Amino acid sequence: MKYEEFDQQIREMIPQPSAAITDALYRMGVEALEDRPQDLLIAFEFISRYFSVDVLQGVYEIIQHGSAVLPNELVAAAVFLQTGDTSEHMAQMAKNGELMCFYSPREKGEISPLAICSVLEAGKKVNYFTTKFGKFTPKDILARAKRFAKQQGVSVTGALECISPEGEVSTGLYAARNVLARQWTKMTTALDTIFGTCPAVAARVTFDADRGHTAVEYNPLWQKAHMAHGQIAHREKQSKPFCRER
Repeated sequence: MKYEEFDQQIREMIPQPSAAITDALYRMGVEALEDRPQDLLIAFEFISRYFSVDVLQGVYEIIQHGSAVLPNELVAAAVFLQTGDTSEHMAQMAKNGELMCFYSPREKGEISPLAICSVLEAGKKVNYFTTKFGKFTPKDILARAKRFAKQQGVSVTGALECISPEGEVSTGLYAARNVLARQWTKMTTALDTIFGTCPAVAARVTFDADRGHTAVEYNPLWQKAHMAHGQIAHREKQSKPFCRER
């Protein structure tokens, strides 16, 4: 992607773009992202749809505080900024490696797959989050985890910590494939804080291992954004010109 195109798209998305910041982001995209600055644009587009304008501006400005931020770290930073944190602090967290391994959209228009998850077992509650909401069926995942736990003599909570959306359970499963993200307390708390006030968090999912029951509480704002996006995509599809084969 040429700089001119990158700069144009930044200007169309960011409320108050800066030539210096845009230049720094483009260079980072070329050097750190294997010549794919468009991946940064995809992250910014996602943030522009699911977070406030102030958060979008704040995420854009992180790099000016001395730390390069990868696409997945931009989305993680947006969550914390939505709770009232600062760009300066996000730059420091990025420098310390505290924003790594979060969700990164692969293309523009992706529906947010972020959700809060709680596991209830033996009277205890453990909170997690997922970046795979919509890719698994909670009741099926819980049933598979319970079978695995019984067979292996482990807790259902432990089984749920190493299960994929497809139902594969293995302690050797690559972490990025797990339904439940690692126990990142700060992120779980932040997502819970913005639930109901920000459309980025899709739902609260509860796995009740004791009762064999699951529940999903949808975020009305996420549902509204999901519906609006679907309507826009449908209109865009209908508006494409019809070409008759010759």
